[in-house]
Amino acid sequence: MFLRYILIAFRNLRRQKLFAFINIAGLALSMTVCLMVLKSTKKDFSYDKFHPAASRTWRITSQATTQEGKHYHMASSPLPLATVLRQDYAIAEDVVSLYSVLSGNVIDGKKKLPVNGAFTEPSFFRVFGFRLKSGDPATALSAPNSIVLSEATASRIFGNTQAMGKVVHFEKQGDYIVTGILAPPPGLSHIDYDAYASLSSVPALEQQGVLPKRLLDWNQVQDGYIYVKLKPDVSKTALATALSFISKRFYQPAAKGIGSITLEQQSLGSISPAQELYNDIGNAPPWGKVLAAIAIAFGLLVCACFNYTNLSIVRSLQRAREVGVRKVNGALRWQVFMQFITESVVMCMLSLVLAIVLLILAENYTSIGIAFLSGEPVDFGLIGWFLIFSVFTGILAGIIPAWALSSFQPAKVLRNMVDIKLFGGLGLRKTLIVIQFTLSLTAIIFFVTVYRQFAYKEAFNMGFSRDNILNVPLADADFQLMKDRMMQVKGVEAITASSGTLGVPRHSGFWQVRTEMNGSRMEMGYYAGDADFLKIMQLKLLAGTGFPPTMSRDHEQYIIVNEQMVKSLNLKSPSDAIGKAIWISDSSMVSIIGVIKDFNYQPIEAPIFPMAIRFVPDQFRQLQVLVNTGDRETVMAGIKAAWLEMHPEQTFTAEWMSDLLHEKTSGKEPVSAVAILVLMITVIAALGLLGVVSYTTFTRRREIGVRKVMGAGVSGLVLLLSRNYLRLILLAGLIALPLGYLGSLLFLQIFANRISIGFFTLAGSFAALLCIALLAIISQTWRAASSNPVDVLRND
Repeated sequence: MFLRYILIAFRNLRRQKLFAFINIAGLALSMTVCLMVLKSTKKDFSYDKFHPAASRTWRITSQATTQEGKHYHMASSPLPLATVLRQDYAIAEDVVSLYSVLSGNVIDGKKKLPVNGAFTEPSFFRVFGFRLKSGDPATALSAPNSIVLSEATASRIFGNTQAMGKVVHFEKQGDYIVTGILAPPPGLSHIDYDAYASLSSVPALEQQGVLPKRLLDWNQVQDGYIYVKLKPDVSKTALATALSFISKRFYQPAAKGIGSITLEQQSLGSISPAQELYNDIGNAPPWGKVLAAIAIAFGLLVCACFNYTNLSIVRSLQRAREVGVRKVNGALRWQVFMQFITESVVMCMLSLVLAIVLLILAENYTSIGIAFLSGEPVDFGLIGWFLIFSVFTGILAGIIPAWALSSFQPAKVLRNMVDIKLFGGLGLRKTLIVIQFTLSLTAIIFFVTVYRQFAYKEAFNMGFSRDNILNVPLADADFQLMKDRMMQVKGVEAITASSGTLGVPRHSGFWQVRTEMNGSRMEMGYYAGDADFLKIMQLKLLAGTGFPPTMSRDHEQYIIVNEQMVKSLNLKSPSDAIGKAIWISDSSMVSIIGVIKDFNYQPIEAPIFPMAIRFVPDQFRQLQVLVNTGDRETVMAGIKAAWLEMHPEQTFTAEWMSDLLHEKTSGKEPVSAVAILVLMITVIAALGLLGVVSYTTFTRRREIGVRKVMGAGVSGLVLLLSRNYLRLILLAGLIALPLGYLGSLLFLQIFANRISIGFFTLAGSFAALLCIALLAIISQTWRAASSNPVDVLRND
């Protein structure tokens, strides 16, 4: 019987080619995005599954409150916490610390290879279950200056040579002996470093001044990650109690002008997807992204199912007699129901095939708008999920038409099928139209807002110069020697050394300072720059001076701060800040030498916080070269030649500051992604409207014929047939306009500097949707109104 249903389904699809094409194309379009989301979601929820005893493993996080009353929930925690948990509490089976500061270049001859690593201890293997391809996990991280490399990192550094026992030389952290090679992990983990060095190496590095002293510092929580594996008979409540006692023991309660830290626990299984914690590690996406992708996919699927329902209702009039004949011949209602459900599932299976083809094309031959939904490769398990999803979609899309068609009474159907009323007339179909166009208009308003905001972001004056400035890497050369050599290149006007590019995410540093020697700490951002930094970046001095040309390289003396820092110091004017002391450690002090006008040193999403320009040559990473010629290629060639003189056999990489900022601020990918999704939703909604209008004109063809015979004109008939649907579009607009406004307003809250939504955004979006709806409506009503009434009345 089921096979016969499938044969009937293919026969009907072959007969109704246009109906089949519209439905398959609409479903395939939405299913393509759904498959992307399914892949991406499967990957997002597959992190940290292979770690042993994951249910008993917890990460300790920190709720930090600054003296200004700001709250930060950080994934990191103070390093001495691990020792206290081991020695003072009997709740832990194992404790492991990760200190993620083993980053920098590994020197291999004349090559410099970037490596991202962390310091840790032997319990790392017991807690997380990582295995070694070579080496003994019990001893690999015991001795100082021992290191374990990932297989890929060992291959990058040593090639095909055996890495065990070799020396890895870090540019700043010194030499380490390779004592282990990590085997590829059996699954994804939020812990994914290139190298792991022994934590016992850190005391010597702190003593030498290579690393800041944080092993015993309870106030520093930026780079340490503590994990606790509880004993089998210990509950999470016991850990929470212990953390509460430790927080009270080492930190005073937060109060006005006094910062504090509270330690909390986070289960290993809840780390990925991420919870938007500061200082988090790993590549897992945030929950917001996961839920947004699922919501987008579900919305598209619902629209496609509405479209299928509407078109199935239109087609039902042509199949009503078939249902009547089948019932007269003894078919039961459930048999008719199963036939139509089978047809719907078959159509979804065909849509799945087309969707997989579109998915392959999208992931392999396009680069716009889909990176936010990238997932893992397709395997047999994922194909199984695809099939289950397709069957579910078929049932969801077909259940309402199947229920309605199977309910036909043979006598009424065979007597006059035009008088059949489905779902209480047009009520349900009108509701579907309103829902579809509400979703479409909401999406269009949101897209227009996203586009306008990113256009605004790209054109926003951030308060510093970006034109004709070339970022050239220092690559550890002396910045002054490189400046002197680059100034000899024709077309170079001025040069500054800096730690990063203004306005680029994560290029600014952050440090904690005190306004009094024993006062409370405050956090502020900073960039390192030399004496020419203010001039080239065109930062306006409000008081004081810039750095003098002769500054000590070894001892930091002065800083230049912004207006926000002056406000944080509770001073009345910028001039009052000149000469004020800022303590950067327990024994080191610098003086404010200048105050500059506020500018957006971070992307415009963030408000302007207190910040400083520091003269710290050790942190200079690039030269920023101001050129005075329009011939970029010639000046680039001259700079490259000068750079290669000082860096023989190395690869020259440079980029224009304006191009870098454009890449970071244009929002090409999110705007393109939203545009594609809006297009899909709108096309599917238009197809659904097209189906319902076709149904209406079909059922009213006798009325149209009579009206034309009585003298009605084509334009009057078009208006008569269209006005009910125009009312539905207006109703959808009344619902969608506030929804779109609120959704756009929530999106804009991300940005400290943002556009206003405005009347024209809402009105223009509605006008665009109205034009699309009119095209779908008039294309059907005009054809019906233009038909020959003689043919209609004779056939009826």
